[in-house]
Amino acid sequence: MALQTFSSFSNDAVDKHIAEELLLINEKAVIFQQLGEKAKMPEGEAKTFQYSRYNRINLPLQTLTEGTPPASSDLSLSTVQAVADQWGAYVVISDIAQLTIKHPLLGVAMELLGYNSAELVDREIINVLLDGTSITYGGAATSRAGLTAVATDSLTDAVCQKVVSRLRTRGAHRYEGAHYVGVIDPSMEQDVSQADNSAFVNASAYGNIKALFNGEIGQWRGVRWMVSNLIPTLEGLAAATFASPAGGTFAGANYRLVLAAYDVETGFLKSLTQNTAVAVTASDKLTITTPNVSSEIYKIFIGIAAGAAADIMYVGLETTVGSAHIGPNVAAEILAPPTSGSSIAGSDIPATAKKVHFGWVLGKQAYASVDLMNLKAYVSKPMATTVDPLVQQRTVGYKLMFKPVIQNENFMERIEVLSEFE
Repeated sequence: MALQTFSSFSNDAVDKHIAEELLLINEKAVIFQQLGEKAKMPEGEAKTFQYSRYNRINLPLQTLTEGTPPASSDLSLSTVQAVADQWGAYVVISDIAQLTIKHPLLGVAMELLGYNSAELVDREIINVLLDGTSITYGGAATSRAGLTAVATDSLTDAVCQKVVSRLRTRGAHRYEGAHYVGVIDPSMEQDVSQADNSAFVNASAYGNIKALFNGEIGQWRGVRWMVSNLIPTLEGLAAATFASPAGGTFAGANYRLVLAAYDVETGFLKSLTQNTAVAVTASDKLTITTPNVSSEIYKIFIGIAAGAAADIMYVGLETTVGSAHIGPNVAAEILAPPTSGSSIAGSDIPATAKKVHFGWVLGKQAYASVDLMNLKAYVSKPMATTVDPLVQQRTVGYKLMFKPVIQNENFMERIEVLSEFE
């Protein structure tokens, strides 16, 4: 009698066993929403929210003259405005998918969209804070491109002292009247918590004296520090190779060009190529094949004709896909030079092969998040409609309407450094 093996009955076998428990997804720490001021716009009052501040009155410079009134002091007003943006995302699931997939897809979608919405809010806050102009660089660097040596340009006690000194000099208010709050990425965390940094006090040493912020790791130089792995880094890459064949409307000149890569998952800018000058003949266009990296999308930034290395460059419209973002491994072409829109400056580009890490030290009312519509979740009912008469689809989604805004540039300081803990 022949031995009956698995292969003899493979057509009647279960194709695979799928575990009940799903694998964990990567965790992102959302920190920034808890630190900003909260403001709520009432419905029916447009999309623009305004903060007002009456500025300090200058101290008098002269003593009074007996019997003669002095010149009066003026009141001056500063305003900060935020225009709310609407955001949202949803997932469509077919009825067959719900019937045949082992795991409950509606529940999975709701959970993932919950992460998505929280990370969206933090991403938008981070992007606004990245536009801040108060910056302290590591070591002796005075620009992003000047960060060149990890040994001297990382986050040190001296950098922290400089940041705190600048905030105190500018009169930044402390949280609860006691501390500033800092947010850094995991690499910077390792830089500051090394054994030889005696000024760092681990959060576990607080006891029950104070409530911890989400993600708080410790106290250092009058700052309570938190860690977020959602904060992006920005790497400088070697110059990209562009060509300038005929077929466009460029004027004859040298144009400064940069290829910018963005993370597909988060949308954050992750790298910039070095600013390179390309000679273009009149009526030429610009072409490049983007890198074949599935986790990235790209933009091309173009300077003005005969522009300098540090000049502003605007994003070019790619004609193949008809948008600013270009996919990986695309033979892209730009027919005309841009003159406005999204921009970067030559000084924004890190040195080649250097990855810049960002962190912030914040005072109270450094920034706010203005809500016109709080987060709302939507799950479609399993019922026939005119667009889905046979109930073949279910949808899960959310939307919200908000805008982060810097309230006072003087109450915040961005840190830009390198790190030995990549």
